[in-house]
Amino acid sequence: MNEAHVHLIINHAPLFSMLFGLLILGWGLWKKNKHVKNIAFMLFIIGGITSYIALETGEGAEEIVEKAVTSISHDAIHDHEEAAEISLWFSAITGVLGLAGLFLSHKNLRLEKAMLGILIVTAVAALGMLAYTAYEGGKIRHPEAYATVEKSLLNNDE
Repeated sequence: MNEAHVHLIINHAPLFSMLFGLLILGWGLWKKNKHVKNIAFMLFIIGGITSYIALETGEGAEEIVEKAVTSISHDAIHDHEEAAEISLWFSAITGVLGLAGLFLSHKNLRLEKAMLGILIVTAVAALGMLAYTAYEGGKIRHPEAYATVEKSLLNNDE
């Protein structure tokens, strides 16, 4: 198993951690259930950690892919890498806020409500940026999903 393989395994974890974290946090807020909110906080922490792992394994994956597949666009890799670096910051901030949420939840401090508002905003921003990073990553190995399909390819009658 090499870094490219590890990168492919881990790179979806931050996106889905943030997505499910937001959904579970919404459910926890609606039900006013501290334990459900704590699950969301843990998912945000996992999202921050796995964002770092995905970025770090991406460097090795880039070297492997550029050597193994000469038709890969270096510009596509660069755009994906730039988006991943920004995503890491949003994910890390969300992870730290998730950790703060766990602490504040156990202490029943009044700061929890303000922190939850900030956490929701950063989690939405992280999710959006992670989705954009995934979109850019898809361009590297799945150009068929992003290319304009000509009308003649769609019409088999001709």
